[in-house]
Amino acid sequence: MLALLASAVGCAKPDPAEIVQPLETTLGAAVPAAYFAAASMAALDGRPSPCAKVVTPAGSGGSVRLDVSLGAGCPPMFGADESGTVVVTGTWTPQLATFVMDFTGASYGGRPMVVVGIASMTVARANTTHLVIGYGEEDIRVGTGSTQAAGVKQVAWAVDVDTAGTDDPSDDAISISGGDQALFAAGGLRPEADLTQVAVADAVFKTGCRRNPSSGIAVVQRAGTRGGGWVLFRFHDACDGTTDVAAALAPYELLITDSLPLAFLQ
Repeated sequence: MLALLASAVGCAKPDPAEIVQPLETTLGAAVPAAYFAAASMAALDGRPSPCAKVVTPAGSGGSVRLDVSLGAGCPPMFGADESGTVVVTGTWTPQLATFVMDFTGASYGGRPMVVVGIASMTVARANTTHLVIGYGEEDIRVGTGSTQAAGVKQVAWAVDVDTAGTDDPSDDAISISGGDQALFAAGGLRPEADLTQVAVADAVFKTGCRRNPSSGIAVVQRAGTRGGGWVLFRFHDACDGTTDVAAALAPYELLITDSLPLAFLQ
């Protein structure tokens, strides 16, 4: 009886949220970055927009500020329940800009957006219809006191934005490659360490769908004192807010062939 019980517990399907959440974080930051970068570049170029207001224009001391609104009358980013204003600051020329975005004034469905802030990014104009965004961040934190802890977070990705020749950011095709890595270690009587890595290859959000990428792949790997494993995700063309598990290692093998929900804003 004990052997059968142990076998049943070992075959229990793991919670998919723990392996999908790091992927949601990566993609859920890249899409807003592309949306607001495109809207800001168009507004700073002098093209009128009902939702992007240039507060501090280029040439007035070297820095710029824009207030970009979401909601009624504005192109949707993810869906129809967005509202509030995102503040974009930085420097700008027609060919190259550096932006920092603050999402604390934006909400989705009445709740604050998960993306609170995005550190500095570089936006380059590749040609008349394409923008290229480069983003990198390294965040190192060390705790003090009776409990020793350390954390390292590294993020690096590139985004190609095909504006389709319009100033409407909701019709852009967005291609994302890159990933992030987070390491947490805690000392004490029971030392713990946890490493999460995300790699994304050519994840494409096509025009008209922001619920999930329509093509590309991604890998999420977890390792640490509490166990680990990895999952290979393959994105599909159907706009249904899910991603397919193509391959996996322990403890996630039971998720193979499943379609797992992506929740960028929850």
